[in-house]
Amino acid sequence: MLTLYNICPVLRSRAVAGRLRTALVLPLLAMSLAACDTDKLLDVDDVDVATPGSLENLGALPVLHAAGIGDFQVAFTGNQFVEGQVTISGLFTDEFLFAETFPTRLEVDMRSIQEQNATMTGLMRDIQRARGSSDFSSAKFAVLAPADRRRAELMTLAGFAIVIMGENYCSGVPISKLTDAGELEFGQPRTTAELWDDALSKFDSAIAIATAAGASTELNLARIGRGRALLNKGDFNGAAAAVAAVPSGFSYLIFNSEGTPRQNNGVWYFQRISNRWTVGDREGINGLPFISDRDPRTPTVSAERLAFDGSTPLIYQNKYPLRDSDTPLATGVEARLIEAEAALRAANVAGYTTSLNAARSAQGQPAIAAAATAAGQRDQLFKERAYALWLTSHRLGDLRRLVRQYTRPQNQVFPTGPYPKGGEYGTDVNIIIPFDEKNNPNFTGCLDRNA
Repeated sequence: MLTLYNICPVLRSRAVAGRLRTALVLPLLAMSLAACDTDKLLDVDDVDVATPGSLENLGALPVLHAAGIGDFQVAFTGNQFVEGQVTISGLFTDEFLFAETFPTRLEVDMRSIQEQNATMTGLMRDIQRARGSSDFSSAKFAVLAPADRRRAELMTLAGFAIVIMGENYCSGVPISKLTDAGELEFGQPRTTAELWDDALSKFDSAIAIATAAGASTELNLARIGRGRALLNKGDFNGAAAAVAAVPSGFSYLIFNSEGTPRQNNGVWYFQRISNRWTVGDREGINGLPFISDRDPRTPTVSAERLAFDGSTPLIYQNKYPLRDSDTPLATGVEARLIEAEAALRAANVAGYTTSLNAARSAQGQPAIAAAATAAGQRDQLFKERAYALWLTSHRLGDLRRLVRQYTRPQNQVFPTGPYPKGGEYGTDVNIIIPFDEKNNPNFTGCLDRNA
């Protein structure tokens, strides 16, 4: 009956109207079957698949826009099926501690990832898909509605995908693309420095479109992306200038939903439902006390039981307590922290303190004084960044910057020494590009894994 309801319009119209008498159901059913072509009862239209030809008109733009945002959500936050950049970068650093049995994720927490790691294969595919989807969709907007604010948003999401790859992966990430004909065009490996420039190009174009459209949300999002790329590049003054106009209360969220498992918050699922890892607390000598400090910006709660491995006390992150908890991608708090770091690099302690406390105020925290020494101020800044930007895929990029820009040895920055479950932490400071990428004839492996 349900199948006929979906297929035969005669019966469907009567059922929806709700006017069928019980005595007429069987006769009408027989009449409806006779009216239907029974040879076509099992034929269905592919209503959930967008064919190439259907994407060439204005009516397709909402679909393209949603596709770019949806693919970015999967890559960034993850869902019930896959880990996202937030979870894996948190496991690689001191935000999460491994508490399960999967060896591929154990390699991540131990900072000793093999090129054949299958978990890393899916992770890389998702972030590349997010970039490619946003690029493909924004290219369609460029033809059909070049001044549309959604084009700026898509270009910015593509830029953020590139920034995240630059922050989390070794140098040499290839940037391939899908042609309009549906063919894969293999890209060349890009150095980390080249990735920053690639991202900046997208942010600059997005800023121009958003400015012309009067789109403040998309404009501030692109400004923060530009500031983040310039910070990674080492242009501290340029980064501060890029974010200067962003309000401290600004926030751009990656939305998650209860609708389907694909749309659920992956940090919530893997940590609070699957119990695969617990919150880190002074992990590996150098880790921050994310639990012990009881900072409101890093909310945790004891599950009062053991994690998946049956031996590790399970501490829940409480930043994303629900399956539909949204995940911040860019905030005005980050803008103020970028300004604070630029002031610190210029030895402007007063400016550093002002911007730092503006960031704290935006998150409801009381003002603090600057640390007494330059080294202390640096540690203070990065701790503030760790707490303010907790579980948003910033921590790995920051630890790498401490090595690259502040000449700190990796074993004074990352978790190090004896590993809690046996053995020793490795020396990786970035995520390796998986072996699967060698299907690209231009790619032979990471160009540099040192910083």
